[in-house]
Amino acid sequence: MLFLVFFVGLFSSPTETVGDSYVAGVFEHRVILNPDPRVPVTRHEALQHMTKNLDVYEEQATRAAQQGVDILVFPEDGIHGFNFTRSSISAYLETIPDPQQETWNPCMEPGRHNNTEVLQRLSCIARRNKLYVVANMPDLLIHGDNPTMSEFPHSSLTP
Repeated sequence: MLFLVFFVGLFSSPTETVGDSYVAGVFEHRVILNPDPRVPVTRHEALQHMTKNLDVYEEQATRAAQQGVDILVFPEDGIHGFNFTRSSISAYLETIPDPQQETWNPCMEPGRHNNTEVLQRLSCIARRNKLYVVANMPDLLIHGDNPTMSEFPHSSLTP
């Protein structure tokens, strides 16, 4: 199973740094897991599950910002967990627009794309705390009218 690693940033620059340096933070946490990841769930149930981990991310981003962190890296699979099947992860997938095709700030334009609630939350966490957030989540690629799970990892920078 391959996942998207994306970078959520801000329109404004991160906290003031000296020269070309920055302060990085890495956060590892005990992921709140889906108790039965092989059973498909609804999008609503998937969002309820992911919100529990995003609440932890938000709390840690606030603490990191208070300590002068410019970029905060969260763990792989830290939002949704692991051990899913291809079908059971489908409700966890989000549409990640291609940054080569459009400029979009999920926090500032939350209604622009469907199935981007987690991306919007991460973007707002970054914006509120004036830092960059690196997180990992599965993505949904749209090929015409045919949405599919990503076959390759994609990286994107979202200001």
